[in-house]
Amino acid sequence: MSEFPEVRTSQEISCIHSERIEQKRQELLKTAKRHGLFAEQTLRCSQELDLMIIEIQEKYSPMREIAQF
Repeated sequence: MSEFPEVRTSQEISCIHSERIEQKRQELLKTAKRHGLFAEQTLRCSQELDLMIIEIQEKYSPMREIAQF
């Protein structure tokens, strides 16, 4: 267990989001294989993955925490 609860919490959050990102990435790969790289479904799934990553980066960025001080 970490001495710093905020680090442990951050690590737990990171793990949860990593799983969600990996699931979406796997979905993207399956969609691309099924429909092709430039199919609407594939592009939509890719955009959803991009947005998920951006949201997580913005929400949990260490720089965001520093800026709040």
